[in-house]
Amino acid sequence: MKRAFIFCFVPVVLSICATVFAQGEQSGTIRGRLSSTDGLALPGVVVTVASPSLQGARSATADVNGVYTIPGLPAGDYTVRFEIADFTSVERRVTLPLGTPLVVDQALGPAAVHETVNVAARAVSPASAPAGAFNLRIDLAQRLPVGRTPFLLAELTPGLTDNTPNQNQVTIGGGLAYDNVFLVDGVDVNDNVFGQPNGLFIEEGLQEVQVLTSGIGADYGRFAGGVINVITRSGGNVFSGAFRTNFSNPSWSAETPLERQKGISRASKRSPTYEATLGGPIVKDRLWFFGGTRVERTTTANLLPQTGVEYQGRNNNRRYEGKLTGTVAAGQTLQGTYIDSRTDQYAVSHPNSIDPLALTTPVTANRLGVATWRGAIANRVFATAQYSQKFWQVRDNGGTSTDIHDSPFLTRGVTSGVPGNLEYSAPYFDSRDPDARNNRQATASLSYLFARRGVGSHELKSGAEYFVSTRRTGNSQTSTGYIFQTDYKLDASGKPALDAGGRLIPVFATGTSRMATWMPARGAAIDISTTSAFVSDRWSVGPRLTLDLGGRVEHVSTDAARQAQAVHAHALMPRLGATYALTADGRTTASATYGVYAGTYNDVQFSRNSAAGNADRITGSYTGPSGEGLAFAPAFDPANYSTISGTFPTANIFFASDLASPTTHEATLSVGREFGKGVWARGRYVRRRATDFVEDFITIADGKTVVARNGVTFGTFDNAVYRNSSLPKREYDAMDVQSGWQVGKTLSVAAQWTTQLRNNGNFEGEAASNPAIPSVIGDYPEIYVASRDFPMGRLDDFQRSKVRMWASWSRDLGRAGSLDLAPMYRYNSARTFSYVATVAMSAQQLAGDPGYARPPASQTLYFGDRGAGTFAGYGLVDLAATWNAPEWRSVSPWLKLEILNGLNNQKAISWDTSITADLKGPLDAHGLPLDYIKGANFGNPTKTTDYPRPRPGMDGGRTYLASFGVRF
Repeated sequence: MKRAFIFCFVPVVLSICATVFAQGEQSGTIRGRLSSTDGLALPGVVVTVASPSLQGARSATADVNGVYTIPGLPAGDYTVRFEIADFTSVERRVTLPLGTPLVVDQALGPAAVHETVNVAARAVSPASAPAGAFNLRIDLAQRLPVGRTPFLLAELTPGLTDNTPNQNQVTIGGGLAYDNVFLVDGVDVNDNVFGQPNGLFIEEGLQEVQVLTSGIGADYGRFAGGVINVITRSGGNVFSGAFRTNFSNPSWSAETPLERQKGISRASKRSPTYEATLGGPIVKDRLWFFGGTRVERTTTANLLPQTGVEYQGRNNNRRYEGKLTGTVAAGQTLQGTYIDSRTDQYAVSHPNSIDPLALTTPVTANRLGVATWRGAIANRVFATAQYSQKFWQVRDNGGTSTDIHDSPFLTRGVTSGVPGNLEYSAPYFDSRDPDARNNRQATASLSYLFARRGVGSHELKSGAEYFVSTRRTGNSQTSTGYIFQTDYKLDASGKPALDAGGRLIPVFATGTSRMATWMPARGAAIDISTTSAFVSDRWSVGPRLTLDLGGRVEHVSTDAARQAQAVHAHALMPRLGATYALTADGRTTASATYGVYAGTYNDVQFSRNSAAGNADRITGSYTGPSGEGLAFAPAFDPANYSTISGTFPTANIFFASDLASPTTHEATLSVGREFGKGVWARGRYVRRRATDFVEDFITIADGKTVVARNGVTFGTFDNAVYRNSSLPKREYDAMDVQSGWQVGKTLSVAAQWTTQLRNNGNFEGEAASNPAIPSVIGDYPEIYVASRDFPMGRLDDFQRSKVRMWASWSRDLGRAGSLDLAPMYRYNSARTFSYVATVAMSAQQLAGDPGYARPPASQTLYFGDRGAGTFAGYGLVDLAATWNAPEWRSVSPWLKLEILNGLNNQKAISWDTSITADLKGPLDAHGLPLDYIKGANFGNPTKTTDYPRPRPGMDGGRTYLASFGVRF
């Protein structure tokens, strides 16, 4: 009873005392089963672990089944010692990975006299690690031709792609790109809106990254995709540090065919990034420090799509990090971290910008403070608690003029040859309305090893978590209060025409052009609070069978400015798994998992009925005479626009009272085999089905609202109600194979291949700079046609095959130092696109209108299935060469050269897909056109990213990079 009371009560007390969040495993566990040489369980063995990563030593005693566990250990190299009277003592050397339990079983033989046997343990094979966990140590990554950010390191992972609408995003298991969690030392560093990792790290200070793509335990929550888990260095008993300089230059990248076609040469501008770290003891085995700084000054050559305008983008970033780690009592550590990052950018293009007048110069401030405690509070009880606060704000990211003529423009895509949703004429957003995205976090957990003879050993863990995501902005889209939606003029050759001042010429057409009027509440804020609890049981049933039984519950609520009603949602998520050793030696294992994941509570989606991040907006259809140009006065008179739609978040947008969290159900099967001589392989099948999406519904039953603001009546508008729905669908089935070969200490080879059998759905749920967007699936059901307006098919992040193969070979050069060579092959199969065009509602569709206040006037019409079109796949060959100079008094100078896309693959892998409906062709039963006309640029690359990128986030062909530094 006493043990059960401790297990249940302590996490509750800790979670009540905590006031914010961090989650998951930021350390590792060494566990195993001990026996005598005749196979009998050996209780009472004392297991002691020591490591340069650990302050002091930690010990545990094997239970009645010979099972032991030592949780909360920093990742690193360990010496494990097994001791018991009358048996030979054994000492083993192992490497503990981040977040993944390391199983170290040992048989002890009787000894007539006391003796110790030193065993250089074979490396634990990745084949026996959890199938959904991919670990990469930074010391290996430093030799490879890969980037060093959490995002770029994660890109090597199977089951993950960067086919996303925004940079620095990933999709995992067919999930939405904003629906993952990036953790640095246990702290959520996600951007609250896009799910990208904030730059709260120094690359040279990273130690290891773990990517969880399936079979994810109950410790982790607030995602439907996966988890990217990163830890940083913490110092040690020996002073160590590094200085590194990274060089890039736009001229070190070959021009793309589009640049050569336009006669554009990449300017020579060397862009260095400097990093420095230092760590060591203040008091050995008691108090360590670690600090670092990073200064970046980079220039990139860019080309705006459609217009082909060349511009130079600049990014100036400086970061500082400080960390203290101390032992406050035996087996208990307290750690504090502070990170500050500021970025000044120049000539920043939003994803759909085509005009240099739309470029901005934002300033981003980002900082993080963390306090973490971990400790053994009894023989078999281990606890953790963590508190953190993250601050992020961007300002000067928009226009400043209030003159209506300086409003931003968006294309509608109704003119042949002009794609939709392109931005021109002026910057989007309003510099008077900065955007702040912060979070506060706390967590607490308790682990306890419980055993009974004959029923196995149970490693129990429970915990609680509180997370508050805050966004402060009215999300004003324009400094003038207006956004115009109309296409620009094309010249005789089908290219954008320019006026005498060199500006794009908007073309205003009666009944087609639009004007959106924005009425934001600048500085409005929302808090989204998630309260969670979890429990898990790792049950060692016997020598060959382990069961993982767990569950998690989450509850979310909102508190926002001018919110029509608070949102309350919940989710219950079982997490189950089983692992069985198919062979007695444990070299062949099979596992199965089942889990439910609750999607992230995106600040955009769950604030839609508040003024925070949303503005009152009406859209009017142009009723004046047709004309063109920025001097065409009638088009800039708001009186010439008739209101056709409007959104008033606090007036006509509501959330259902019984809202539940969107969930993803996952099942996996995997088999792994260690073949000996350093060769291993593992195969995995993953099936995911997403359901209960939070989707908006506009139906007659949901009613209408007469909207008035400040004594002005804007008219009657249809209500939009967000509720859970199974109508939106996303389905994912995939298989992947991983393998590796370690040849002595000089050569390692690894490969992974993922093939998506299915990645289908009837809605995307996100777009460039637009996450968590609702679809038309639940809107005006009497008018929209499912097969034409939201068909099923391949989603934008579909990727039939992804292959990554790499090797690392080391050569001792004697007095000349050493040389590391690391080639890599990357293959990405073709992405897909849909044949879509903006089309007016047909007479047959509108005939079904039962009496909506403002039925839709136009629609995005699909010609064929979603994802019916296919771009082109590609393969790239990269190479890294690192020369390590001879050490001088523990100082190790080094030089690294990288060649990306070494074969200079410059084939077109994407292109313009603009089409218009053939209104003179045949019609379907709903009066909608069946044929389309390709735009003038259809099939032609229009931007530098229409070719293979040397690395995500980089443009150009074959690219050279250089870096050098010293470590000590």
